[in-house]
Amino acid sequence: MNNIVKKVLLFSLFFSFSMLFADDDYTVELYAMSGSGRLISSEEMMKKSGANYLIVDFFSLMCEPCKRSLPKWDDFLKKNKSNGFEFILVALPADGEKKKTEKDLKNYFKQNKFSFETVFDKYSVVGKKFGVVEKSGDVTLPMIFVIDKSGKLLFKTDSFDEAMAKIKNLE
Repeated sequence: MNNIVKKVLLFSLFFSFSMLFADDDYTVELYAMSGSGRLISSEEMMKKSGANYLIVDFFSLMCEPCKRSLPKWDDFLKKNKSNGFEFILVALPADGEKKKTEKDLKNYFKQNKFSFETVFDKYSVVGKKFGVVEKSGDVTLPMIFVIDKSGKLLFKTDSFDEAMAKIKNLE
């Protein structure tokens, strides 16, 4: 029995240690808010388009800077999608109001048409994976991530202007 306990402890230690050095997972797999409701996979999107960079922007209707950046993102993407950029907007729910938030988001995006994919992270799974939503439920917005085609995080920022300055250096 003592030998089994040692093996379990050794395995636990190895697993914990390996998690410290594991690559961060910056993939998105959520359902589109558009009428199709199809599964949006950042990996599939990148493969299909051959894009070099993926921009993931986290959004909430409660975040005014987030809303102000959407037309700017739309304009940027219309001009630069052919230059190797893909974009996913990840909408997060308001605290405890998932159904109401989803309805409000659908209404918002019906009134405000954009050319990029929008997904609803109803249970904040992607938000937690990216570190935007903490275990406590606190949310840091705005938050923008730029990832290369290999899945490596190039940078993250809470500023649209900073993101654009760094993106221009990628072009």
